[in-house]
Formats: sequence, structure tokens, C-alpha cells
Amino acid sequence: MRFEQLLQETIDEMTGEMTAPRAGLAARSMARGRRIRRARRVATAGAAILAAVAVALPWTLLSQKDAAAPSPAAQPTRTPAMTRTELPGGWVVAGVGDQVLDRATNEYVLMRKPVLPAPVGNRILVIDGPESLQLTSVRGADPVTVDPAGLVGTFNWSPAGDRLVGGITQKEPFKVGFAVIDARTGAISKHWIDHDRHDCSRCDFTWTRDGQEVVLPIADRSGGEAEERVSELQLFNAGTGEPTRSLPITALPAGPFAWSPGGRYVVVGPPGTSEGWQLYDTTTGQHRPFPYPAVWVTADVLLATKNGKVLTLTPDGTVTATIDVAAPNPGMITFGPPR
Repeated sequence: MRFEQLLQETIDEMTGEMTAPRAGLAARSMARGRRIRRARRVATAGAAILAAVAVALPWTLLSQKDAAAPSPAAQPTRTPAMTRTELPGGWVVAGVGDQVLDRATNEYVLMRKPVLPAPVGNRILVIDGPESLQLTSVRGADPVTVDPAGLVGTFNWSPAGDRLVGGITQKEPFKVGFAVIDARTGAISKHWIDHDRHDCSRCDFTWTRDGQEVVLPIADRSGGEAEERVSELQLFNAGTGEPTRSLPITALPAGPFAWSPGGRYVVVGPPGTSEGWQLYDTTTGQHRPFPYPAVWVTADVLLATKNGKVLTLTPDGTVTATIDVAAPNPGMITFGPPR
């Protein structure tokens, strides 16, 4: 797909700054054509999702073919030049580039490997090559290893920072589903879905704001498989894997805080749409353009980023304030709610 028109200035800001591993899907269970198509899609769409500044940023598992050499081991170090930025509603800058907030000490820590920090709490997912997934504290304490067998697609933190969700596949017999990973123990709960009923091209899962359900974009095949469009969102019970409801939304939420506190509205965007970022009313399916990927702080205040600064917005997309981020090194800004 072509997402240039969707990434806008956020991607320009981040070009050359990200240290995330190259995207790719370990889709051994797919036919070769779909495997190639999906790998290309994730390589492009992964950047779009990273641009979304959602608290639960998805990173994609490396495939064996796309794997880069693991980065050298190193302990995180303090970055004393960076101070906390006060945001509306008690929200925090959870990370800037490779600097992650240690909520236990209110200090920012420099990471030496690609990590995915939890939106709240003190856990991070460390991705160090295609066969290495580890959960630790920000400073490396209490590490647990996650078995990556069968895991594909992207990972998303739950809003409480206690679980992650990712896709899973099985070759024989062919199955597709989602895996919920316990952030403390690394234990994996697998839930298989009816792929004939819930057909997905980009089989990536994210969360609702309350953390009770996971969300899957259902494929729209009306224009052929190459279109990679979304027809609706299907939700599943995060604990049992049972389908719960569907929503008339034709694009993908970037994470749990893309949903408004009451769940009625959601900011969605690429992949899955050629219309740019949109604000949807989940009860009616009505939508309108929204200027930025954003997270909801309250029912009246949203946060976004532009050119290394934090923007506060109203639900109609009006920017009401611009906040500087006191960081010694530029990088992608991510947000976290109050503890």
C-alpha cells in the first residue's frame, strides 16, 4: 500500500531517529504470495503505527530473513539532562526516542536496545533479534523470557501495562489467533479465531480502553486482496477469546488510548484507509477527518505530537496549546496516563 499521504509530518520528524527492528511477519503458515505481500505491508505500515504516538506502540516481530544482528548487551543509563514534562490530566511523556521514563524514580533511562515500554507501571518489552523477547523492569530487574514460537505481527500493551497482545499462527492445521502475554511472568494464553468468519489481511490486534477486549481489523475484499482495506472492527473477549461485537469502523485504532474515555469515539488511521486520520463515532459509524494521530486524556482533551512538541487538542481537532519537551536528544514522543 501507499501511505505517504497518511504519515504527514510525524513520519518526517522521526526519519532516521527510530531504533526499532525492521518490520516483517513470520508468516510461515501463509501462502507465499500473502507472505510477501504482508511483509511489505508491515514494513510500511509499521512506520505508520509508530507515528501514531499511541501509548501502546506496536512493534513487529522480525522474520528470519529480515533479522538484523542482535544489538550488544548494555545496561540502561541515566539521562540527567531530561526532565519530566507536565501534561494535562497528569499524563506523562513516557519516552522520547531511546529514553524511557522510570516511574519508580521519575528519571529517564537511556535504552541500549529496542524496547516497548508499558503505558503505566515499570515494565518494558525488549526485542533483541527474531528469537529473543524479554520482559524486564526499566532498569533490567525481574527479567522473564517470552517464547516467540508462533508469534507474528505486532505487540500492543494493555492500558494497565499488565499484558501484551500479539498475533499467533499455526501451520498444521492452519490457525490464526491472538496471544495475551502476562507482563510479570511471560506466560502466554493463546486464543484461536474462526478465520473464515473473521477474515483479516493485517491480522494485528490492539486493545479497547478498558482492557477487556482486543480489536481486530476485518478485511474488505471488495477491491481484491491487493487493496488491503478494512470493512469493520471485530472485538474479542481478552480473557476467553470469544467474539463479543463488531463496530462499523473501517480503519485501525493505534492503541487503547485512541478510544475516548467513554468508548464512544476513536481516532483511527493507516493502515486500512486512504482517507488519513479520522475521528469515528462508534455508535453510528459516522466519521470526519482528524488532523493528527492522538490519545484521549479526557472527554474534552487529546494529545498529539508535531515537530518534537506536544499538542493539546479539542475533539474537533483544534490545537489549544503547544508544549515543549525538554529532551537532550530528539526522538519519537510517547505518552502515558497517570499511575
